[in-house]
Amino acid sequence: MKGLKRLSAMLMIILMLAGCSTGTGNIVEESTMSTWEDVLAQGKNKEVTILMWGGNESINKYMDGFVSAKVKEKYGITLKRVPMNAPEFMSKLLNEKKGNLNPGTSDLLWINAENFRTAKQGGLLWGPFTDLLPNVSQYYDLEASDLHYDTGIPIEGHEAIWGRAQLVLTYDSEYVKEPPKSFEELMVWVKENPGKFTYPKLPDDFVGAAFIRTAYYELTGERDVFQKDMTREAFNELSKPVVAYFREMNPYLWREGKAFPVSQAQQDELFKNGEVYMTMGFEIGKTAGQVKTGVYPESVKTYVFDTGTIGNSHYLAVPFNSPNKAAALLVIDFLQSPEAQIEKLKPEVWGDMPGFDTNKLDAFQKSQLETLESDPASISMETLTKSRLPEMQSQYIDWIKEIWTDEIGGQ
Repeated sequence: MKGLKRLSAMLMIILMLAGCSTGTGNIVEESTMSTWEDVLAQGKNKEVTILMWGGNESINKYMDGFVSAKVKEKYGITLKRVPMNAPEFMSKLLNEKKGNLNPGTSDLLWINAENFRTAKQGGLLWGPFTDLLPNVSQYYDLEASDLHYDTGIPIEGHEAIWGRAQLVLTYDSEYVKEPPKSFEELMVWVKENPGKFTYPKLPDDFVGAAFIRTAYYELTGERDVFQKDMTREAFNELSKPVVAYFREMNPYLWREGKAFPVSQAQQDELFKNGEVYMTMGFEIGKTAGQVKTGVYPESVKTYVFDTGTIGNSHYLAVPFNSPNKAAALLVIDFLQSPEAQIEKLKPEVWGDMPGFDTNKLDAFQKSQLETLESDPASISMETLTKSRLPEMQSQYIDWIKEIWTDEIGGQ
């Protein structure tokens, strides 16, 4: 019943968006930008407002400090960051569309997955624009699937890749001498160490949901099927070994699986306090940063399962009614540059995985990357790439959250 209510709500939003995109009063004048020179001529000395999740202080400092200073220096652009969760800015853009507000009040969005699907279907995004960006053509693998699809949704130039993320596991080697390298080994370890493992609660926590999605690949023995269409009935059947696995694990978890950390942040606190011996996250350099600052001891390390972990990508998009589209593209292009990408990879800055192709970097850029990868608490890009499992279609992400809530977390 809960799943049906959520599905109905999403369908209602999509229908409302589709209805809003048909009125002639909402048609946005097409941009006259056809070359990068046009973008430079129209975009300098403007203000760019970016709407983005503000729950990570390290990311906020990166944007407000390094990025803001650089785009001001290079282009005279004033970057204004407005903390806003995706559902909030989706609602904001919908209201602006319904109210024929053009120009609007924002220029950039941090977006991906189901929010991108809904915004694109509802005509809330401007594009295509990615062919105009010089750093993409120079430093990125243009054949990479995540430059063309976001959780199975065709991008078609309506969002630009900003970074990649991959689920990594963190453990304290003082207590975990040989960390489990698969879900099969994890079950054995959890039973031998009752109460010392858990994961963030679904449906709201992104990291917890990714952990469960990762399990689908190993426990079902499938891979390519998650990028293809299937019915809900077929997906429920495929989910049976996963449901059985986590039901079996529940009694051996922290608090006997009767409660779960409500967020990745709470899971990290449990780990820091020694209540659990492992944590997890998507920021590949975060653990190294925590070790550097003394939050974690030097015995803390990160790794990925030999059977792989889910990887996905996050993007930047331009609202349909952005008042400063050219300036927004200048900011996007800078954020995609090796300079900005390597800066955000630094564990003390953000620890976010770059989106560029390492083979296209020059010698100096490669040396910077190698220096970061040499940290004992870090994982190399090569290791991550080899173990990266493709993200599922966005519909399956929704279904997994519902299945966990109904079949695992509620048991």
